[in-house]
Amino acid sequence: MGELTVDGYTVRGYRPSDAEALTALYNAMERAAGGHAGYVPDETNAIVHAMVADPAVDVQLVFAPGGELAGAGVVTTPPGGGFRQDLPGGVDPSWVGRGIGRAVFAWQLERAAEIHAAIAPDAAWQLEVGANLNDERAQRLYERFGFTVARYFFEMLAPARTGVDAPVPAGTRVIAYEPAHERALYEAHMEAFADHWGYQKREFEPWTGFTTRSDTFRPDLSRIAFDGDEIAGYILTYDDADDDRAYVGQVGTRRPWRRRGLAAGLLADVLGAAAQSGKAHVYLGVDADSPTGAVGVYKRVGFEVEARAVAYRKPL
Repeated sequence: MGELTVDGYTVRGYRPSDAEALTALYNAMERAAGGHAGYVPDETNAIVHAMVADPAVDVQLVFAPGGELAGAGVVTTPPGGGFRQDLPGGVDPSWVGRGIGRAVFAWQLERAAEIHAAIAPDAAWQLEVGANLNDERAQRLYERFGFTVARYFFEMLAPARTGVDAPVPAGTRVIAYEPAHERALYEAHMEAFADHWGYQKREFEPWTGFTTRSDTFRPDLSRIAFDGDEIAGYILTYDDADDDRAYVGQVGTRRPWRRRGLAAGLLADVLGAAAQSGKAHVYLGVDADSPTGAVGVYKRVGFEVEARAVAYRKPL
């Protein structure tokens, strides 16, 4: 097994107590690129344990001589039948230009290949990395290692407010999230996202670990829309590092109910609930080329592009 070494630095695997430091690194990178530093430790820890097979091996942290976290590399394992290995990580802006990023990324690629060879050597997997569009240093690194641009994404922001004129379709019943609907919601989500770019079906427990059972999940700001007894659409919302913001992590509409204004109506409801809870803004991320026309839906209820990101891919 390839090991990450960086001369002059201490390298070790991830522990749950590292969530705060890793989150701070992510936020520092985002802030330096002009994005929103909204990551929180509970979210970081939940995602690591849901998507990484062995955090002590597949997450490597690089500590400077003074004990600061200078860089990190994460290698995920796709769910059963999946195809995409995400490789989050990077270098704290205070430590760039010292070769840490190249060493970490080279290790991530080596470890990803080892996982692929051990689990599904005959499967066609893709490696994926992402960066704020302003982070030219990261993009040059990815391109140097043979990655090419695959997709663009928007982060969009709207003022939390009541009275947004976007009613849900007639006959639709909307409720705040209730745990009794967790399993049905999971099934609805897997169906709704089956035709989205990059979709990978996850099992129930890992998925709930970073959604409905996450410490940051806000059931009071989440919504489920029913048509009769069937879930037609939903929104799942989370706390952000900025107390003035709420983060909409998942917006889903099942295919039979698309193009009828359901997502806009649910977002209008969430914007009002967020305002009443004391939030000033709500933000979300969206595929710039979403086949559902999501960008237009979000603009209709007041969302505007705040930042842009790019996803790179390389066949493994």
